[in-house]
Amino acid sequence: MNLFIRILRLFATLPLLIVSCTLHTVQAQPAGQVSKNTAPYANLLGKSLTDKVVADFIASNNCSSAAQFQLCEEVGVALLINLNQMVETVYLYLNNAESFGPYHGDLPFGLKFYDTMGAVEYKLKRKGVGNAGLPDSGETPDYVHYRANYQQVGMTIIYNSPSAEDEDATIHAILVSQ
Repeated sequence: MNLFIRILRLFATLPLLIVSCTLHTVQAQPAGQVSKNTAPYANLLGKSLTDKVVADFIASNNCSSAAQFQLCEEVGVALLINLNQMVETVYLYLNNAESFGPYHGDLPFGLKFYDTMGAVEYKLKRKGVGNAGLPDSGETPDYVHYRANYQQVGMTIIYNSPSAEDEDATIHAILVSQ
């Protein structure tokens, strides 16, 4: 009877194993083609709206203009444009923030969208950013989010908590400036 149960288990799990292996197949993209969901934020900073890289990014991601911003909601990115029509700050929205889809590209300093404040501070400390990973300054302008400013690297992290003491707070958005 024991042998019969073992054989039965083998035949029951074999189809599951085959199906699970085939579900993880990834199609390769042609060389040089970048995914629409990958925003090369570092390549946009400090460039003019008329620069080919910026203009192509705005066109290919269906961005819309709103005051001094270019809103690229589908890819979770907003561009703050200064008076000289240059990209001053790139907002990377995570986890479907406001009307934005989630940003899927690489984040600065190896951060991940699911990192908590404690994890962020640990990672930044290891990279030598801030005061042992802590921000240079912080504020809670809207009583909902805490903004941690890292002036040394031109980055602000907005957390889903009004408290600087909430190590479990998740990232709402990351702002990268030149």
